[in-house]
Amino acid sequence: MIRRAEKSDLKTLYDIEVECFHEDAFPLHFMEQFIEDSKFITLVAILENKIVGFITASIEIYKGERVGHVYSINVKPEYRRRGVGSHLLKSMEENLRRSGARACYLEARKDNVAAVNLYLKHKYVTVSILRNYYGAGRDGIRFMKVL
Repeated sequence: MIRRAEKSDLKTLYDIEVECFHEDAFPLHFMEQFIEDSKFITLVAILENKIVGFITASIEIYKGERVGHVYSINVKPEYRRRGVGSHLLKSMEENLRRSGARACYLEARKDNVAAVNLYLKHKYVTVSILRNYYGAGRDGIRFMKVL
């Protein structure tokens, strides 16, 4: 099941963010903003009556067009390879489309093979390599998809 995140989910979402991204995790106050600020859309995936993943995005203006920007997508390690990430991404794309977005973009660490493969599977294309985006020597890839 996918639903909108609620304030009461904050600690769980932050714990998942830290578990998935360690030193690259968003700080708690960003996570709070992702849930409470209406500019953001945060969806959670629930399996076995618990939150096992989430995705956060917003609508932005890029070259005069409304586009979605995914900031974070996380699935607890023990729930990966079950389609949770795909389901979250598809649900977010639909939310962004309904909000008027004509495209969606996101970034991933170049060495995050699982994330890169997920985005390619969902028809995202590489639009740029982001040198040192995640710190010295840790390049990112910016992906884009027309919705």
